[in-house]
Amino acid sequence: MSFLPAPLEPVRPALLTRLSPTTRLVVGTAWLAVAVIAAGPRVSFALSLVAVVLLVIASGLPLERVPTRLAPLWLAALGLGLLTVLVNPSNGDPTVVALVRAGPLRVTGPALEAGIAIALRLVVIALVSLLVFATSDPTRLADALVQQWRVPYRFAYGTLAALRIVPLLAADWAAITAVHRLRGLQRRSPWGRAAEIGGSLLVLLVSAIRRAERMALAMDARGFDTGRPRGVYRPVALRALDAAALVVGLAIAVAALVLAAI
Repeated sequence: MSFLPAPLEPVRPALLTRLSPTTRLVVGTAWLAVAVIAAGPRVSFALSLVAVVLLVIASGLPLERVPTRLAPLWLAALGLGLLTVLVNPSNGDPTVVALVRAGPLRVTGPALEAGIAIALRLVVIALVSLLVFATSDPTRLADALVQQWRVPYRFAYGTLAALRIVPLLAADWAAITAVHRLRGLQRRSPWGRAAEIGGSLLVLLVSAIRRAERMALAMDARGFDTGRPRGVYRPVALRALDAAALVVGLAIAVAALVLAAI
């Protein structure tokens, strides 16, 4: 039993699954940088449209699960966009024509444009992150970072181990709450439940520390602390497809910058 949803993984071979994780990481970083730098909603809308097309035809992900997995980000984008519209300084400028007027509330064109731009930036961040990280196994990402970018072994595989621990912590939390329920220790009052959550978190912290110690000892026993060069069991090579994807992805980023300058 786990509070975490099932991992969102590719269910069929696709273009993005054949690329090296570092290639996707470079292109995704460039797209996010362009979306943050560019002013106005046009660039973010164009990038989100391209990301949706790639998600549908080139990701291999189960499309029916994507909306629910990204639901918190959709709500965050809507809320942040609405807040930006309401607090924009142009709403208080009487020289700017109001699109919506309800009592003291004024919504102007610049405020609406700024809100849409903020919301679309969050949409781009959500879609690009999904295309970069959900289309390959975390182990392959760690292998690519070590082999191609020379990231230290302890950092890359330590981060991978930490990601692997997260589902185990969710299972531990479910087991702790089940034990409390079985022993009749669950409280009904809000203050009692708050105190119960505090005690459960303490148990979870102790369990996480013990598991981290065992994992650190296991990594040291496998030579991650020797500082010597290690062999490669799962080689991750850059191919012509990666070069083509890198050129096309960076060209899209440059085209988005040109669109922002028009």
